[in-house]
Amino acid sequence: MANVRQVVRTNAILTYLSHKETATLGHLADHFDMRTDAVLKLLWDANLVEVVGMPIPFDLQLPDPEDAGRDAVVGFSDMGSGHIPPLPLGLDEAIVLVALIDQVLEVTAPGPASEALRDLRIKLAEAAEAAGFASAMWPEPESPIAPTTLTTLTGAIADHRHLTITYHRQGSDLHERVDTIDLIPLAISTGTSPTLRAAREVSGRLELRNYRLDRISSATAGEEVARGTWRAANALPGQPTWVPDGPTVTLTLTRGAKWAAETLPGAVTTESEGILTMSLPITSEEWLFSLLAQLGDTVVAVDPPEISDHMAARARALEENQ
Repeated sequence: MANVRQVVRTNAILTYLSHKETATLGHLADHFDMRTDAVLKLLWDANLVEVVGMPIPFDLQLPDPEDAGRDAVVGFSDMGSGHIPPLPLGLDEAIVLVALIDQVLEVTAPGPASEALRDLRIKLAEAAEAAGFASAMWPEPESPIAPTTLTTLTGAIADHRHLTITYHRQGSDLHERVDTIDLIPLAISTGTSPTLRAAREVSGRLELRNYRLDRISSATAGEEVARGTWRAANALPGQPTWVPDGPTVTLTLTRGAKWAAETLPGAVTTESEGILTMSLPITSEEWLFSLLAQLGDTVVAVDPPEISDHMAARARALEENQ
């Protein structure tokens, strides 16, 4: 039985093939950083799958696994979608899907992939509006990074190239510090603050680092990373999952805030009669105030009362100063 990682990789390979129509096994293996036999196995599994009540909209021309080398050609044929049965969604599912699409859109460079995601988002929002739930949806968020810079980042990751970024951070004197950093880009993660995961050489050894996308103002791709260095960078041990540490705050929210319940680290959420109760540790007043501003009208109550009063006072002061 295929696991989630295999399903995601298979879908990525099929999507890539659908645009190229033909490719060698060697090209696919290099592009997805896999062995040729592993790529071919995923494709054979995909070609033999059967879904009850729904036709498979593609056909693959695959070489025999026993004598398939790097130069063996793989072909993809679009067979049309056929009759695909409708997938009924409740408001909860639609809200979660739109929230997930938004997270992926933020880190997807302009092109066919972002256009397809945006088209799906529009259809979900229109369906919610037609069902009388227009107020449950929110406008598409702005990307945290310039489109051209994001294109450079994603291109460098796909082509295994060195990258030089201009990175803005807070200096020791509380003034802005701007660094020019040479690194090996590995992947982009989604979330409340999307980050670039990269390897950087420090004192002659590679170390794993994360860089927030909204702090990268420019990027320039360089030479291709040596195959051995690329593999060493990808083999670096991952950092432990970060969970904010601080006092616990409980937020009472409407369903429109379900995206936060699905994405915030450390959040524990229960739901009853369309109301979400979310408890989570807060790192600072500024972080909580920023979160409440993002949640907007979905916030029903904030506990404990002293924190609620303090946040309300900050909001009033901000409104008076505008």
